[in-house]
Amino acid sequence: MKTIKYITLVFVIFYAFAGNAQTKKIKKGEKSYDVYSYEECINKFEGVTNKSVELKRKLAESYLKTGDYFNAEKYYDEIAHSDKSNSEDIYNYASILKINQKYDEADTWMNKFFQLEKGDSRAKMFVQNKGIINDLLNDREQFKIKNIDINMSAQDFGTSFYGKNQIVFASTRPSAKLFKRIWNWNELPFLDLYIADIQRSQLKNVKQFKKKFNKKYHEGPSSFDKTGNFMAFTLNNYENKSKDGVVKLQIYTSEKEGKKWQKPVSLNFNNSEYSVGHPALTDDGKTMYFASDMPGGFGGTDIYVSTRNADGTWNKPLNLGKPVNTEGNEMFPFIHKNGILFFASDGHPGLGGLDIFMTKKSESEWLQPQNLGVPINSNFDDFAFIINDTMKSGFFSSNREDGKGNDDIYSFKLVKQLLFDIIIKGKVKDNYGNILANTNVSLLDQENNPVKIVNTDDKGIYEFKAHQNELYVVEAEKPKYQTDEKNIDTKGKSSVSQDLILEKLPDFIISGLIVDTDSKEKLSTVKIISINNKTAEKETITSSDYGQFLIKLPKNKLYDSIDYTFITEKEGYASKTVDFKQILSKFGEFNTEIQMNKISIGGDLGKIIEINPIYFDFNKYNIRPDAALELDKIVKIMNAYPTMEIELSSHTDCRGSSIYNMHLSDRRAKASADYIKKRISKPTRINGQGYGETQPVNDCACEGGRGKGLNCTEKQHQQNRRTEFKIIRK
Repeated sequence: MKTIKYITLVFVIFYAFAGNAQTKKIKKGEKSYDVYSYEECINKFEGVTNKSVELKRKLAESYLKTGDYFNAEKYYDEIAHSDKSNSEDIYNYASILKINQKYDEADTWMNKFFQLEKGDSRAKMFVQNKGIINDLLNDREQFKIKNIDINMSAQDFGTSFYGKNQIVFASTRPSAKLFKRIWNWNELPFLDLYIADIQRSQLKNVKQFKKKFNKKYHEGPSSFDKTGNFMAFTLNNYENKSKDGVVKLQIYTSEKEGKKWQKPVSLNFNNSEYSVGHPALTDDGKTMYFASDMPGGFGGTDIYVSTRNADGTWNKPLNLGKPVNTEGNEMFPFIHKNGILFFASDGHPGLGGLDIFMTKKSESEWLQPQNLGVPINSNFDDFAFIINDTMKSGFFSSNREDGKGNDDIYSFKLVKQLLFDIIIKGKVKDNYGNILANTNVSLLDQENNPVKIVNTDDKGIYEFKAHQNELYVVEAEKPKYQTDEKNIDTKGKSSVSQDLILEKLPDFIISGLIVDTDSKEKLSTVKIISINNKTAEKETITSSDYGQFLIKLPKNKLYDSIDYTFITEKEGYASKTVDFKQILSKFGEFNTEIQMNKISIGGDLGKIIEINPIYFDFNKYNIRPDAALELDKIVKIMNAYPTMEIELSSHTDCRGSSIYNMHLSDRRAKASADYIKKRISKPTRINGQGYGETQPVNDCACEGGRGKGLNCTEKQHQQNRRTEFKIIRK
């Protein structure tokens, strides 16, 4: 009994010591996390068993900050699948999946995020931009990028133009400082400002910028006005920490008098309770864009703008608002002299991590930011984009895998003009003004290839992103409605508004398709004369770009019979007459296909325009009424084609003598030609020749002497008595 109690006491003491050890690890890990010592935080937290969701969140973020995306995904996965996850956990998991290029899985979790946070701009943009990854991964061959030679295993990033041909950037590269301080986050030295010469696509002659600006802790990135005599730069506020002990960023400015930079001045809106950093000055130095997490923003860090007064003070910062800022992080702005704003964001749809975007003001509003795509952006962090005055070359920073260090500087050449995507949007309604939700709307290029397809929302609204200076077609389709399409010209426009009206179709429709007989190509702009043989109503319509035409039957009822004749006409094609009879045995469409023949030299006109051979009574050469109908078709097409020349060939049956039949066929050919000559311009365009009985269609028993043809039926004799037509000139 004493032994059992002793063993039990040992276990109690063991678990007490173990629990106490776990508590100490957690406390040390949290302290390391609070001072950005993420490697130490990971070491402590990984030793904790039965990790809480909150501890896993800090572990996941620590792995993310140190670039261990595999383990970051592992913990975000566990958090997202737990019953204690929140919407931001879901978003973070989707984000790390994108960094690890698991885009399909990322979309699945972004769908879940949308269901939880439908009002979040990141969720809305995801739904509006589904499938954007493929577009972003499609290299438009606008940029040629290069990892520059000066990069080291240190951090090198945050370039800014200085003067005509120099660059100032931030780096953790070794310096000549007597005391080297190490930054907890990545265990590299603190950032200093460096200067280098621009030589083509490389940076050369690197040296420290000015000792006045490189102090104990982080300095940089920086920005300069066009003269190079006024600068703004980011500085760690170590002397005045926030209430919770966190070091915030501040922006300082300095002015150059002669060759000497003056003492840096803290901006009047710097605050120990929030960060302001990543300044970007306009050419005149009077306006500054920057990033901040100050209260009143949309998310983590937002882009703000402030203007400088004559006394050197700065006006109250103005948040750029939406669509620039999101609930995520927007940072590293750069403003070009042409008004284009470049910045980095993890809140807008992208490839993973921070992506680089561009926007500009249209009147008083910023355009929807546009992702620059590959190769500027990758699934890692891409940021600090700058481009020269001529918009031909520049630099950006990235921690992508092919780099030399933690962050590297890349140069680029812009080989194709940067154009903004524009928004094409509108409403789809019926012909009575009713909104049509869930309607299929397609954006087509100039060759009628689909670019993107969307469905209208519950307000009937559709929206596309398209390229500037291109021609498009928007087309709306919905069952039981007639399709509507409109041409869109985006030249010189930042947005296009185009409503589409779909006419409600009746219960019964004749849906026709007109094609080339040989190639089966769909024929557009075909003139169609539609004749309702029951009411004698006539209508002229034109086939669409897809060879289609519709005949609406609003007055008909189920089981009615319809009787139509369609006459089709198109330049270069023979006219065609088609009868269409149908019992309306069901609701919906009744389809017909009309094949048209091209007019070709040497072709049999009787086949090309589908006239019937002309027949004559026995021993007669007068034009019968049925023959006149066929000859009228030839008259019509010869008048439509004033250079066309036709040859008639007239034939008899084999009864009678060969000489008599030859004379009879000549008279028939002359009679047919004379009928046509009286009705066309330039009568010499038609001539005829008789062949007698020499070219029968049916031989039957026509060969021999007396009594020839006795074995032919009257129908066979009739088929031999004919006049045919051939085109000899078009």
